[in-house]
Amino acid sequence: MKGEQARAGFAHEMVMMNLAIFHLLLPVAALSSGYISTFLSLALIGSAVMIFLVARKARQTSDVELVNAHRQLAWRRCRLLLIAYAISTIIMLLGWLLASIQVDQNRVNIMLVVFSRIAAVPIVLAVLILLVMETTALSQARQGIISN
Repeated sequence: MKGEQARAGFAHEMVMMNLAIFHLLLPVAALSSGYISTFLSLALIGSAVMIFLVARKARQTSDVELVNAHRQLAWRRCRLLLIAYAISTIIMLLGWLLASIQVDQNRVNIMLVVFSRIAAVPIVLAVLILLVMETTALSQARQGIISN
């Protein structure tokens, strides 16, 4: 039973590692160094790889219902993160579009800075919400509980 609970919690641990490393640690390192685009690119690629691994695990079926349920739950949570990425991308594209029609270069710079800050909000909110949700789900997986 303990092995099944550990396997059920593994998908949640991967999601939490993704959130902690690629959404909390690397962006802080990026902002404190001169390599912002490099670190943020690594964070995006690393996050995509982790989400892919969670999705692949979710497609694998196990003979244990607890493991399957928690893998599917972790994948649904990753989809929420992907939705936040999509919303942020749309906001940033809108900012670039509006900035491209500006004549004054100062306005272009200001608009890009403002829209980049606004575009970060959906991801930050999703990360905070998912950290709480995944902590609860990991606890339930370790207790052998299948959540609704």
